[in-house]
Amino acid sequence: QQRQQQQQGQDGQEGQEFQGCGASTSVATASPFLATGNPLLAGMMGGNPLLGAGNPLLAGMVGGQHGASEPANEEPKDLIDPEVRELGDYFNIEERWVVRLNQVIKKRQDTKGQDLAKLYEVLERARSPTGLLTVKIGEMECGQFVGKIQPDKLVERIARKFKLDEHVTSRLTELAVRRKATKEEDLDRLEQHLRYCKRPSAMATLLASKLLEGEADELPDLAEAEVLMEKFKLDEDARSKLREIVEKRAADKAEVLAQVEKHLQTSTFPSAMLCRIARPIIEGEKLPDPPERSARQSGGGGDRLNPVAVERRSSGADGGRGRDRERSRDRDKPRYDRDRSRDRERCRRERSRDRDRECREGREGRDAHDYRDSRRDSREGRDGRDGGHRPR
Repeated sequence: QQRQQQQQGQDGQEGQEFQGCGASTSVATASPFLATGNPLLAGMMGGNPLLGAGNPLLAGMVGGQHGASEPANEEPKDLIDPEVRELGDYFNIEERWVVRLNQVIKKRQDTKGQDLAKLYEVLERARSPTGLLTVKIGEMECGQFVGKIQPDKLVERIARKFKLDEHVTSRLTELAVRRKATKEEDLDRLEQHLRYCKRPSAMATLLASKLLEGEADELPDLAEAEVLMEKFKLDEDARSKLREIVEKRAADKAEVLAQVEKHLQTSTFPSAMLCRIARPIIEGEKLPDPPERSARQSGGGGDRLNPVAVERRSSGADGGRGRDRERSRDRDKPRYDRDRSRDRERCRRERSRDRDRECREGREGRDAHDYRDSRRDSREGRDGRDGGHRPR
């Protein structure tokens, strides 16, 4: 009896499991929407894991739904171009920037060789190649980067004339390419500035960077400054200072040049005067008007003439009356200035007399020495002749 009861209990349990499976199968068959996957049912299953514990078929359907929603395989990573990899290894660039450079170069396949050649050129001189590369990648993405190309004819002429370095020539070529509309004007004015500077390569790099980076729309014209250079016959240092004044004060150039001309007209040494007033003018100071002075002025090495003042004096219509006015102006000078001028004139006369006396004494001494030598030679000659004719 016990065996029969155990057998009946096992049969009843198997029957219940068979009925549950059949019911689940019938539900799946009757509802194709449930069989294909129901996101709402999957969310309920995720919130209540015990819901599918009693029905393995339902749990399997939800599990199949999750498996179908996930991608089978991830996309492979982009392969790095060998030339880009070589550049990164050469300059020891960080991997993330090598990957980004590779992505940018893929979009610029037409200029790939020129771009990489330009990167080699600029990164070779950089203190931090990785930092400069980030800047150049940004220029590539914005469309402002220019690869290495053949120099323009005007650029080649300027480079030969001023003996510019290779990287400076490349910078000027970039300027000519990126500013095609104003290329000739930019290069002409750049040549003007290089004519009056002591280090053409450094100045060309500085001025080209100002134009490329938008710090200046154009370079100031030096035509008016060149007129002053020729008018006052300025030396090399003064011309360089005047060029710097025009560059720094380009906004009010006409007013500044008029002020400079006033000071040079009343100066005995225009070049020295310009070098003295250059720094305050560059710093934006306004100089007071200079006092009126005559054309002929006493200097340390003698009387010197200011060519502009002389021309202004000689071109006057009154002639002698102009000279009389200058003499009266000299008489109106303070007594201290007149005494100092007389003392300098007296010292010059005394030095001149001393030099004349020394020359005269030197000539007299040489004449006396020559006279003594000639007397001695003549006496020795007579003694020799007398000795040769003396009888034995």
